[in-house]
Amino acid sequence: MTVSKRMSGGGRAAWWAGLACATFVLAACSGDSGGKGDQPVKSDDLVSSMSPAKGDVDLVKWNLDSEPDTLDPANAATYPSGTVVKNLCDPLLTVDADYNLSPYLADYEVVDPRTIVFTVRDDATFWDGTPVTAEDVAFSMQRYMKPDYILSFVFANVRSVEVTGANQVTVSFKTPDELFINEMPAIVILEKAFTERAGDDLGTPSGGIMCSGPFELKDWTSGRDLTITRNDAYWNADRRAFAKTVQFSWVGDGTALTQALAAGEIDGAYEISAAAVPALRKATVGRLTFGPSMQSTNLNIANPGGVLGDPKIREAMQVAIDRESMADVIFNGAAAPVYTAVTPETWPNDQKPAYQAAYDRWAETRAYDPAAGKSLVAESGYDGTRIVLAIQAGDETSSRAAQLIQQQLKAVGLQVRIQSFPPLVFSQAGYDATKRKGMDVMLTSNFNGAHDPVEFIGFSFLPGSPYNYTDLDDPQLTKLIEDARQTFDSDQRAQMLIEAQDLYEADNDVIPLVSTYTTTFLNDRLTGAVTSFAYWSMPALAYVGAAK
Repeated sequence: MTVSKRMSGGGRAAWWAGLACATFVLAACSGDSGGKGDQPVKSDDLVSSMSPAKGDVDLVKWNLDSEPDTLDPANAATYPSGTVVKNLCDPLLTVDADYNLSPYLADYEVVDPRTIVFTVRDDATFWDGTPVTAEDVAFSMQRYMKPDYILSFVFANVRSVEVTGANQVTVSFKTPDELFINEMPAIVILEKAFTERAGDDLGTPSGGIMCSGPFELKDWTSGRDLTITRNDAYWNADRRAFAKTVQFSWVGDGTALTQALAAGEIDGAYEISAAAVPALRKATVGRLTFGPSMQSTNLNIANPGGVLGDPKIREAMQVAIDRESMADVIFNGAAAPVYTAVTPETWPNDQKPAYQAAYDRWAETRAYDPAAGKSLVAESGYDGTRIVLAIQAGDETSSRAAQLIQQQLKAVGLQVRIQSFPPLVFSQAGYDATKRKGMDVMLTSNFNGAHDPVEFIGFSFLPGSPYNYTDLDDPQLTKLIEDARQTFDSDQRAQMLIEAQDLYEADNDVIPLVSTYTTTFLNDRLTGAVTSFAYWSMPALAYVGAAK
């Protein structure tokens, strides 16, 4: 990517590393490493999956970054909830480690731009032995359509979902929707009868869930652990799980997790904190793997009515933070600087040149320039009020990044107070405005599930969307997003989304920082893990098994 630089990368990184070493106690912080641990992560280091498993294992101990807030698939939008649900429940369509889409519980035919017919396979069964039927599929999809569910966004353009044959479900659209099929790996199927009996308790520790996936939910003790066991009657023999039992923990403290992984007390984890990279590279019981990802770390404006309601201050924040050195030092090279809310990894392959040209303009505008940031703060109405920067407690990378952000914003005249929140509260604040009280800006990890910019943009910048934290409501922007979603011509859609980008980026509701790689640790006794971010859209733990 082309970025306008005001300082040489090496000089700036060296300055940042010196500041970091002087201010914090960092793992593997040395004068000649640039703060990257043993070595930087290069694009050639990225892999989508490990070598296949060679046999069964009795138990895999896996860590999540926090306890799931729900196992209700319609609201399973966080890392931990999504990870567990995708191992329990089957989707209509699935992806592999490289995001190649294929039929799973159903095949489909696009009859016309407003009609898709799904043909449900006749050999799939739920854990209780009940067949997966067209009625279950239609019920599950109709349930997703309810506006109070997070994933209702997928069905925004759907007119109806109806059973139209013994094993056939027809989806009719109010307007064409190019995103719909790409989102199907996120849409999993529930047993209708069980779900209706569970009611509001569905997806809770007491209410449970009934699905057809390779693992069954065995036990969930809130605050302690969650256990899933292999579904030995799983209908798909090719995806039969190798692990008889997977026990999920949620050690949120980065240091404690690093020690547990290095000691072999926990077998594996996704989303390893960048602060743990240097230490875990030296672990003798397992190995780190870096994979391609549509994830990013951003600052999200959480309180549009507070001090950050001033557009000059938000604009100042864009140029006050040195993203390149943050990627090198704080993320130990396991990330790349990013200058727009939609990451380059999310761009469709056939439209990369157009998106790149538009991206480069924003990269140049937002290049590190503290002098410009100071001028913008001086032009604003800022009165010295402290800005509350919310981070997740126990995440060392977030803590280090927040302290450096605090220092760099102070250099342009902005006062920041860092406040830690428990992992579950912080996770819920990501989509529930009532949990964001007292926060001005959140240091968040964000991701795209589908390889399509429309997803992230729609979730974040349409009125009423769960991640539209500033209540942005621009009729021109809304029309561009909606029109792009209805446009199947990729050239036309790209131009619409680039025009939309010019509008929402100018509002500066999101301060993009770095695009992060999927960082996975796995004990040497195991292999088979999916190591791209596709793990979040598939039953990734079904592939983990014996290495020998």
